[in-house]
Amino acid sequence: MANLTKLARFLLIGSFIAMAGVSGCTKKPSQDELTKLDEAKQAAESAEKKLTELKQERVQLEATLQSKQTELKQNEDERDDLKKKDGN
Repeated sequence: MANLTKLARFLLIGSFIAMAGVSGCTKKPSQDELTKLDEAKQAAESAEKKLTELKQERVQLEATLQSKQTELKQNEDERDDLKKKDGN
């Protein structure tokens, strides 16, 4: 997940560097450059949104796992108690 954020940053920085190399030292960026910058910005925002969604999903899954582990432990304890009673 950290790789997704790094990728988004890399794409954004890479697009800035590429535009600087292509455009030279002009005062205003061309329409093509603005379009590419906007696309890179949207890609970075999309990647960050996806990262946030995946983090939220992970938290939910970890909570579900913890709940299931607790339930399993309770069931195993109940099973062991029943075995002890049946054995006597």
